[in-house]
Amino acid sequence: MDLLAYLEDVSDCRTKEELDQVLVDTARTIGVMAVSGYDFPYRSDETTGRVPIISTWPASVRSVYRERMAGDDPIMNAAMMLGMPVHFLSLEAKIDLNENGKAVIGAMRAAGFRDGVVTPVFVRPACLAYFVAAFEEERPDLRPPDLRRIKFLFSEYFFRYRELTDMRVSELSKREREVLVAIVNDKSNPQIAQMLGVSEHTVGTYVRRCFEKLDVHSRTQAVVRFLGAGAMGLPSA
Repeated sequence: MDLLAYLEDVSDCRTKEELDQVLVDTARTIGVMAVSGYDFPYRSDETTGRVPIISTWPASVRSVYRERMAGDDPIMNAAMMLGMPVHFLSLEAKIDLNENGKAVIGAMRAAGFRDGVVTPVFVRPACLAYFVAAFEEERPDLRPPDLRRIKFLFSEYFFRYRELTDMRVSELSKREREVLVAIVNDKSNPQIAQMLGVSEHTVGTYVRRCFEKLDVHSRTQAVVRFLGAGAMGLPSA
């Protein structure tokens, strides 16, 4: 794996779709057949729960993980506590998995995955995520340098992802920022319309534009993305 070439490819990405493809393609060159990542605080959807930054796991694994263990993942917790990549194979026997954990491991293995690496990623204070790289076979050969290379893949992906996110936030107009600040303060569309002296239809248009620029699908996601980019402190456009 050419780390410099990967870094250049990631830096050249202008959309999240391009970025996702670079990560997936590069990961496959070292045998990683599925990846996933969640940022903190979690982005959530009212109907599907926590929303990953990226996930190429089969739907069978994603649904079980979301229902049984998202947010209470002992291996993820171990990686976050240690602040370093964790090799699943070397840790599994040391962790007392509950029924939820066993259900997720069962779904993972039923889908053909036998091993993985979980790693935390930090871009700046209070801007962190965890990522998983999954293998279809056990990888007892993985050494600390291999784990750091995997972390590098995800670190550079997450850094560029946040750059792209921040760029989109900077495109928000003054009025769109006002609407988002009101949403942060838990105001409804009728309340926002009254505050701004516009119609509810106009507020709905602003909300839709905000969702498009932030690449989100719910008010909760919009709040997390808006605050995560430090947008409350950005100058108004």
